[in-house]
Amino acid sequence: MSADKSPYQIEPYKTVGAHRDLIHCVSFDPHGRRMATCASDMTMAIWDRQPDGNWRRSAHWKCHGGAVWRVIWAHPEFGQIVASCSYDRTIVIWEEQIVRTEKDLKCKESQWIRRTIISDNRSDVTDICFSPRHLGLSLASCNVLGAVRIYEAPDVVDASRWNLIHELQAFHTRCGCVTWSLSRMHRPLIAVGSDEKKAGGKERVVIYENIDGLRKWQRIHSLVFDMPCPITDLKFSPISMVDSHQLAIASGDVHVFNIKVPRTAILEEDGVDNPIHLADYSFQRVALLGDQRKAWRIRYNLIGSVITSTSLDGTLRSWKSLFVNQWVKLSEMNVDDYVPTADEVHKIVEAKTTERLPSQLDKVYF
Repeated sequence: MSADKSPYQIEPYKTVGAHRDLIHCVSFDPHGRRMATCASDMTMAIWDRQPDGNWRRSAHWKCHGGAVWRVIWAHPEFGQIVASCSYDRTIVIWEEQIVRTEKDLKCKESQWIRRTIISDNRSDVTDICFSPRHLGLSLASCNVLGAVRIYEAPDVVDASRWNLIHELQAFHTRCGCVTWSLSRMHRPLIAVGSDEKKAGGKERVVIYENIDGLRKWQRIHSLVFDMPCPITDLKFSPISMVDSHQLAIASGDVHVFNIKVPRTAILEEDGVDNPIHLADYSFQRVALLGDQRKAWRIRYNLIGSVITSTSLDGTLRSWKSLFVNQWVKLSEMNVDDYVPTADEVHKIVEAKTTERLPSQLDKVYF
């Protein structure tokens, strides 16, 4: 007699393959139903989650002339828009367009259209990040020369026009990551991290504040890390307190900082900024989440109660916030825990030997 399947039984995770080289970034859309990946093979792939839980590749194309380092989704309010950056010194904006097939007008298929190429960077682009929805359709980027460049789409309906509105010199060494604060109650903040390996004892993270009255970004603070580990990623918590932000930084381990927000940086109820004052922020490290000095990427969940990090040793670790400034390890998963079946191994080997990339991958889109 076979035992009934428990409703709480966890299905083994599955692998999906599309790229022929190292995958640098995996990004989910805000709804969690779509996924974008990019790799050193100069291609990007879009995946759609099926009702049975499997992921189906819906698009795969060559998007840059070099290794694609980042791919991110814009908020769905602006449409299905994806941005990618590469070591070819460009940022490309892509938008999905639904078209009807000529044979069957009732049948629809999606095509990803290149809306614009931002090619005014003087060096390799290492990271990009869309602004929160309430700030409009804006994009921040950083490069290996230590500069942060902020672009804005004047018309959110037209993703083909982007203007450079600010340029900040964050470091004299390379920048590795950039992120926006998500709070609607406070002035916008941008945090920039340097992944220079030989920058011990120097500024590693710089925080900028946007003062609407001055129409400029003002540097408000910088963090110094004595450890030789580079800053590989940093993220603001999606949930902010009335008087504080939370910032997680991956530098070997995961460092969690509280940023105390002064009264002058809190927006009024109607969204109007206070009179022009340089706010006096205070920073305090409240938690150190050990990741064996190998943390690579970090993410918050939607409510900011869980931090997940991926490590160079192939381990995925999660921590949960129990009380204010108290974190406990929630789970730890390793890629070695996954043992594929004989059929899966056969499919993977067969795909690598017989699968051919789509014909459009032979074209160069820039």
